[in-house]
Amino acid sequence: MADSYRYRCGECGHRTAWGSESRGEQAIETHYGRSHPHVVPGGMVEFRKGSSSGGGCGCLIALGIVVLLLIIASRY
Repeated sequence: MADSYRYRCGECGHRTAWGSESRGEQAIETHYGRSHPHVVPGGMVEFRKGSSSGGGCGCLIALGIVVLLLIIASRY
């Protein structure tokens, strides 16, 4: 999961290499400092698919159970 993030420049389309979130942030800030010195860093972050272990639906299931329990509790 350490190589899950890639940052894209909002000005020229430059992309950082896949890496950790902190390394990507540092790389895009360095790019903006060199290539676009008077522009606030922007762009977008890409998250590599398949890099998370659970698929991301664990919180959704837990939230559904809580809502179901609240509905049941409100009937009594």
